[in-house]
Amino acid sequence: MFSKRNKFFLLVFFVFFSLHCSFSQVFKGEIIAGGNVTQVDGDEVYGYRKVGVNAGLGVMFPFNFKKGSNEKRWAVSMEMLFNQKGSYLKNYTGINFCDTCPPEIQCNPMIKYKVRMNYVSIPLLLHYNDKDAWIFAIGLSYNRLAKIKEIENGIDNKDIYSISTIINPSKKNIEKMLKGRDALFAKDELSVLVDVRFRIWQQLKMEFRFEYSIFPVGLRRFHLADGVEVDPYIRKQYNNVLSLRLIYMLNEPKVIIEKKPKVKPENKIYYY
Repeated sequence: MFSKRNKFFLLVFFVFFSLHCSFSQVFKGEIIAGGNVTQVDGDEVYGYRKVGVNAGLGVMFPFNFKKGSNEKRWAVSMEMLFNQKGSYLKNYTGINFCDTCPPEIQCNPMIKYKVRMNYVSIPLLLHYNDKDAWIFAIGLSYNRLAKIKEIENGIDNKDIYSISTIINPSKKNIEKMLKGRDALFAKDELSVLVDVRFRIWQQLKMEFRFEYSIFPVGLRRFHLADGVEVDPYIRKQYNNVLSLRLIYMLNEPKVIIEKKPKVKPENKIYYY
């Protein structure tokens, strides 16, 4: 049987299409396909090296603040996405990514570090349409961690501890949450979004998006710094995501391209 959370996601999915079908003259549908390059700030592994999928469906409601105007410059939208985030590093000779391992694990800088987090994301955005050429948006996204896999110094961490949320914990609470372990991840994430999209052809658009966690998505205790054992220190972790997406709009009128009339040869004026 479905869990309560799965039922919630199914309900959101049903609402998407119910709205689109019931108000097809008002709402626009979105078919979204794209990818992410991501990093986890606070894991001592730097660079947008982890590649992931960003795909799903959306619904948009255009409106205008000015009454009586047919030109709708504003819109609100909601999406439901499969959204992959994480971090990746291999054969790195700078700051040793073995810093993420406790001292009892033998360090091998030639073995990769990788964490892959699969989220179900529900972004809510406010859009501004600049003369149908560029569309700018800002919003928030609720992200539910569906699956996580971490390979640390070549070892697959199968039993990863996770809690519901991590909201600005105090040092005392951090120590309590990490008691008996070196890392944990949050099941729920709230992030801020900024994006810009433009038309490629007719209903097909391209979009660039930046996403960042508002609250920590993880906590980790480090035992090494540059490969040297130090007093353990703890860092909060945040998802940092860049996305490139293609969006096909449903129920959006095609752009009419005016063609210049051809001038017949007999109507041309020649100068000598």
